[in-house]
Amino acid sequence: MKKILKSRQRILGMRETQLRIAKGESAAARGSETNLEQRRDQLKALSVHMHKAGNDCREGRSLHAQLELVERLQRAGDQMETAIGQARQHTARMERQRIAAYQKREMADRLVGRAKTSVEAETDRKLSEQPRALPRRVMERSA
Repeated sequence: MKKILKSRQRILGMRETQLRIAKGESAAARGSETNLEQRRDQLKALSVHMHKAGNDCREGRSLHAQLELVERLQRAGDQMETAIGQARQHTARMERQRIAAYQKREMADRLVGRAKTSVEAETDRKLSEQPRALPRRVMERSA
C-alpha cells in the first residue's frame, strides 16, 4: 500500500508540474495576443495619420508615395488581423490544455488522498490485530 501511495504522490508531483507549464504557456499566449492587438491599433493609428497627411500633399509624387504607404499599412493591418485570429486560436488551445492539466492534477490529488486513507486504515487494522502486551505487574503475579 505504501508503494501505491508513493507512486501516486510522484504522479501528483508530475501533474502539478504539468499544470505549472500549462499556466505559463497560457499566460504567454495571452500576452502574445495582447501584444499583437496593441500593434494592430498602432498600425491603424499610423494609417489614419498618414492618410490625413496624404490629403495635405501638393505634389503628385509625394501624394503617390503617401497613398502607397497607406495601402501598405492597410495590408499590414489585414495580415495583423489574421495573426491575431491565429493567436486567439492558440490562446484558446492553451486554455483548454491548462484546464485539462488542472483536472488531471485534481484527480491525482484525490487518488493520493484515497491512498493515504487506505494506508492509514491498513496501519490501524494491523495495530489492532497485534496482541497487546500484558502489564509487567500482571506478568509477575502469574509467575
